[in-house]
Amino acid sequence: MKKLIALAALSAMGLAGCGSDSDSAAPTPVPESPAPAPLYDNLDVHVEPSRQFDGIVRIYLGRWYPCTDEHPEMCAKEMPADYDLPTTGSQTGSYGKPKDENDRNKNKYYNVRTRDDSKYYMEVHSDAIKAWRSSAVRDDIFVPGQYSILDVMLYVSTLRDDLEVTLGEWNDELNSYDFTVSFDADGDGKFDNPDAGDYLDSENWYAASTYDQGDNLKIANPYLDTLYERLDEYWVQPEMNIRFQPVSPAMRERVKQMQKAEADRLKANGGKVILPSLVLAYLDGRKGPQLPASNFEVKAYNLRPDVYQPGVITVMDAMMTAYHEYGVDIRFGFWPTLSTGATIDAYIITRADGVRNGSEGMSGWGWVAGESQSALDFFNGPAWPKAQELVNGSAPYDNPTICHFLRDEQGQLNETTAQECIDHWYSGYGGINLHRTADVSVMMNPKEFIQLYWVGPDYGSKYEMTEHNIAYDGKFPIYDIDEAVVPLKNSHFGWGVADCGLCHGLDNTHLEGGDSPVLPDNTQPHFCASCHGGNGAPQGHGAIVRCHFCHSKDKLMLNHGEASKQYRFDEIQCLGVTQKGNELNGEMGSCADVVKSKDPYTQDLLDGYAHNGTTYGEQDPRKQLTRGNSDWHTSKTFPDPYSCMTCHKNR
Repeated sequence: MKKLIALAALSAMGLAGCGSDSDSAAPTPVPESPAPAPLYDNLDVHVEPSRQFDGIVRIYLGRWYPCTDEHPEMCAKEMPADYDLPTTGSQTGSYGKPKDENDRNKNKYYNVRTRDDSKYYMEVHSDAIKAWRSSAVRDDIFVPGQYSILDVMLYVSTLRDDLEVTLGEWNDELNSYDFTVSFDADGDGKFDNPDAGDYLDSENWYAASTYDQGDNLKIANPYLDTLYERLDEYWVQPEMNIRFQPVSPAMRERVKQMQKAEADRLKANGGKVILPSLVLAYLDGRKGPQLPASNFEVKAYNLRPDVYQPGVITVMDAMMTAYHEYGVDIRFGFWPTLSTGATIDAYIITRADGVRNGSEGMSGWGWVAGESQSALDFFNGPAWPKAQELVNGSAPYDNPTICHFLRDEQGQLNETTAQECIDHWYSGYGGINLHRTADVSVMMNPKEFIQLYWVGPDYGSKYEMTEHNIAYDGKFPIYDIDEAVVPLKNSHFGWGVADCGLCHGLDNTHLEGGDSPVLPDNTQPHFCASCHGGNGAPQGHGAIVRCHFCHSKDKLMLNHGEASKQYRFDEIQCLGVTQKGNELNGEMGSCADVVKSKDPYTQDLLDGYAHNGTTYGEQDPRKQLTRGNSDWHTSKTFPDPYSCMTCHKNR
């Protein structure tokens, strides 16, 4: 009975918006308040960021290595005794490469995140950190309640007997706080056995990190993004991953070199943040590098008052200054919680040099920033290398720039320096290239350069999607609502309701007068808009592809039919051809699992450096949900981005 009452109530609420345009009983519509204008004309949307430090932070202690014959301590206890342990080496090694066609990732099944997760993996909650201290060590950078990586590591050391992180004095040469670390590796309660891995008051520890990945099962490199940034300036977000680890003296010195170069630049310019170079580059080579602005003082635009104190300068501020002071075309949007479940809450570049993200499919702008001398510090390749390959030059990716600061006068590495190079600098991300947005990248000490770079549509092949929907590609029409012959007014009983089909089914639409063109075989609101206008839909914000990516969680559109509705994975039929030519032939979702099962290369890629051991179809039922539009299926009634761009016209 309660269920029937609930259904009746829901039906009544659904019908309350339906009626006749001439129905005198229809409620008087309340005009929608227009959305506030963006703070600056190169921001696509108006937002008031309010990201709070609320949630867990994942901490890994110690370095990560692949589970191989060189590092058996990184192999899981569940590994069978007769397991054929992988070897390293891009030519003959088996780690990161298939052992056979039937079991391509066997060599990744038993890799662990730390030497012993029961000891060296922990999760700390924001509430505990806030109770420990109300503000960051750098309270000149962060507002109360926001913290840096250094703050978190100082807190972690209060919880552990085997780790002591001690805050040192302010270092005028680096413009950052010094710190030292003592670590008891052998568990004897002392820090006096360096042969066992103990450290005593050592400065040779530093951090790597990466962002919250939401429900994405693609495992990021477990060694994370190696940082050259100042740890007391690096903002900690909820769900962040931090690896705090010992580093070689050469790595620690390399970090200091980069920070000193920035600090020296600040002092040379009388304390002003002067950026020497802003560069635009196209990775597909369509244009050579451009230098639209150089040697300019960066203004603080204070776009992240939820995180930073007034006057704190970020990389985004440099781009904003270039736009407003020098006319460099750079625009920004704002990513909320994405369809993947990852909470970004940050500004992202949406256009530069007149080229819009998504204008060529899965394409867009990224950025890097730092010192030119470190631009080629990090390297990666098809499989985890062996030191001898770097010594004799047999690695396919070997070149003289790899770890050039470790080489002798003849430009050679020996076995020791080659292994150090691999352990610390073998990574696709690190140094100038991090998984971080420009608005939360502090630049109180100016970088030598910021480079915006364009990545073409081949990038999309990493995810093997089938729905490569791009505005005006002809798959679905985008109607011009400015040409609507009978535009609706706000007196319409359904004003502001996107799904015309809630009230106007095909069986009761345009039955008299013969004044309508041929109707589609289902109710398509954007087709209705071709004659009747946008029905109060707010203006678009410039996006031309993958609207569902942002409008699936906290920015979900209400009353948008299939685009709003949640479907179980096993309700979705997977069809189409991926970028690599893999055909999906009607299998039921999760479509991401189907793609992974069809393409060994994609399976290797998605498993990253550690097999995740599960599929999307095995997740908690609450996570086995998708919307009517995704990277593997397109709604027939609200096709993305075509219906979006019809009703929410970009001006």
